Amino acid sequence: MSARKKDNDEKPTAGHRRAGRPVSPRKQAEEPDELPPIGFSRLEMEQQMADLGKLMAEQDFENIDEANDFLRSLLEGSGGQIPHREPETPAEKAQALIFQAIDAPERRARKLIKDALKLDPDCVDAYILLGEMANNLPDAIDQFRKAVTAGARSLGNDMFDENQGHFWGLIETRPYMRAVQNLASSLWNYGEVDEAVELYQAMLALNPGDNQGVRYALLDALLLLRRHDEATELLDQFDDGMAHWAYNEALLLFRTEGRSENAIEALETALEVNEFVPDYLLGYAPMPDPDDMPEFISFGDESEAISYVFGAFPLWAATPGAQYWLNEHAE
Repeated sequence: MSARKKDNDEKPTAGHRRAGRPVSPRKQAEEPDELPPIGFSRLEMEQQMADLGKLMAEQDFENIDEANDFLRSLLEGSGGQIPHREPETPAEKAQALIFQAIDAPERRARKLIKDALKLDPDCVDAYILLGEMANNLPDAIDQFRKAVTAGARSLGNDMFDENQGHFWGLIETRPYMRAVQNLASSLWNYGEVDEAVELYQAMLALNPGDNQGVRYALLDALLLLRRHDEATELLDQFDDGMAHWAYNEALLLFRTEGRSENAIEALETALEVNEFVPDYLLGYAPMPDPDDMPEFISFGDESEAISYVFGAFPLWAATPGAQYWLNEHAE
């Protein structure tokens, strides 16, 4: 079986980065073509948002229009860039050192991280970077646990109690949320799936909008553990147009209802969302090596299919008759 061609008017949306993938040890920064670690891809944006927040807090606006006018003139005068504010507190100075460490050679990076932790023992991103640099999963998990503990301690209980439901909207919470995601991903890779599920569910309770995309890894985990009622609840929680969601919903219905009309309808929807998945899931198209996985995915194309099958193949293989059923309807 070969993948069918898309019509010209069915253009996938490009440039969506993979989310929720397991963490791997950090490469040496001397490599010229190295991309920053996925866990730090938003740090520059967050720094700009923090700079803007400090700048806006220093102003005395009488209404929202004044604030908008100030922001518009600020961006026009700086070419669209938020003016950088020099760090003042020990925590801000520690974070600035972590920014330097991200692009530094490993020996220099470790020195910068050590200096950052002297300034701020609860510098969450310092522990995250140490986890990214770890040579094995147990060491990575240890550093990510430290990151989560430091983040919870620095935020305080009131922050969690008062902001549950919109946690990601606060810049100061994001290092903690990254730490939890990295810990959960590493635990999943290490076979501690139950603990990973608890962490992913806790993240969704804090941030139901799921800006980090942890729902995909959580759904895989629930299906792996055959916690089908919880998987159904999660599917109902999001109106998601990704292949990951559509194919896992079809698989879940096949598990719980067999070859029902609901299951067939869900599978037909999944095939419309991404027609390339069966080729990779059934072995008609070769999967790339793990090191050659697409860094970005486009909705509806082969990169999305590869990304889905990379994690979901064991779920289909462990479901008797599921691949035969898929083959029947994909032809």
